[in-house]
Amino acid sequence: MLNSLLSAFLLVWIGLAQADDYGVASKMAESGAKELALSYMQQHPEKPDLEWGSLEIRLLSEFGKDGQVLDVADQLPFSKETAELAIRSAFNLEKPQIARTWLARLIWNGNLSKSELRKARLQVIASYIMEKDGKSGYYAMLRFSQDYHPLSNLEAQEFVSGLVASGMAKDSLSWLVLLDDKDPAKIMAELETGLSSPDDAIKAAGGKHPEILLEAAKMKNDPSLEIEAKERLLAENRISGNELWKSYLSHAILFSNRYALLQGDYNAWPDSISRIPDPYAQRSLLAYLSTRDSGAIPLLVDALKEEPEVASKLFSKFKNLPVGTRQDLGKMAFGIGDYANCAAYWEGAALQDDLPDLAFAQLKAGKPHEAATSILQYLEKMKALDPKAASRILALTKQLADLKAPECKEILTSLLRLVDSSAQKEVLMLLGKSAADPRDAAAYYFRASVLPGDESSKKARLACIASLRKAGFVDDAKALESRK
Repeated sequence: MLNSLLSAFLLVWIGLAQADDYGVASKMAESGAKELALSYMQQHPEKPDLEWGSLEIRLLSEFGKDGQVLDVADQLPFSKETAELAIRSAFNLEKPQIARTWLARLIWNGNLSKSELRKARLQVIASYIMEKDGKSGYYAMLRFSQDYHPLSNLEAQEFVSGLVASGMAKDSLSWLVLLDDKDPAKIMAELETGLSSPDDAIKAAGGKHPEILLEAAKMKNDPSLEIEAKERLLAENRISGNELWKSYLSHAILFSNRYALLQGDYNAWPDSISRIPDPYAQRSLLAYLSTRDSGAIPLLVDALKEEPEVASKLFSKFKNLPVGTRQDLGKMAFGIGDYANCAAYWEGAALQDDLPDLAFAQLKAGKPHEAATSILQYLEKMKALDPKAASRILALTKQLADLKAPECKEILTSLLRLVDSSAQKEVLMLLGKSAADPRDAAAYYFRASVLPGDESSKKARLACIASLRKAGFVDDAKALESRK
């Protein structure tokens, strides 16, 4: 990527030498170096006229710098593009009043087409719903329905779901006819208005949409159903682990009475809990027990082994978890691709066979130095690597090399003593490629060239010759060229 950027810079360098600050930034952006262009603009601030500001605000928006987008937008002359970018950033920052201010300017001054005006008015409605001003949102919906009849299915769905979220489900009834009977917005509206029973709503949802399950649970006063819904919401990242934990604890006394667990006699609880048929009651009681006996935490983790998404997210903020529990949670997190939590659970744990998995998780979590450290720890404990393990470590090392990790040479040097000759050739080629000194590179390539393998040996020999020439060893390069 660096080479492509350098090539692009060379093409525009002469123009840059003569350009003003805007011209420099503009050419940087055109060449693909957009982050550099934004940095340059912020280091060379000008009074933001429309041309300068339009480029800066586009770049800020592209990199998700929403607060700065709004700051720059306030300083610029009005334009349709500026307004649209400011509206997007205001919604991203959950600032509906600011979004609505810009929407008003866009509607009155933006010379919008019919479709653009329709979209802007829908965004006004969305801003009221985000602000939890259901009443204003409802009146805006009514006016919109009069002007744009009939509504699309998606528009009707947004109106119904917005009013339900605002506690105004009854006001959504006139739009329900536009929705399919399986639409979650319609099911929720009918549930909250009493048009369907909790059981009917659960059946209509077909096991999907945990928010419907949660509302039905509250109406049925069913703690197990509530916990089931919240576990699913946590797995979908729609609530925090703390919210589920509170539900566990709030229902534990009810469950302990239901299953005749004697308060205060907590030593007998684990055995009794294991015989309870309701898994949600089990998890609630184990959570409650863990507040009195830390030995219950591993039992709760084990009870969640079939729900790894829940377990991984639930315990992510817990401190001082037992080492064995952290190892179990790390395995769960790795299995579902929750690499950030996996790396956190396994950090500092006594691992051996799982160290390559930890390194992979750390790479995915954006921690290359920690990944390299894990690989080195793994290699230090090994006497040899089978081809499969060697291939995996090499793949991880290549990723680290792409990230310019300084530990790569140490990893590759360690690998040389642990792998067979076919893998050694690949390791030596990587060492040659990453060597800063062409003399070192030539030595690595030469060692690779004398190992078995016709095509790969030829490639290594050619790389060695090129490195020798680069090092100034022309006679050596000629001598190697003359050999068959």
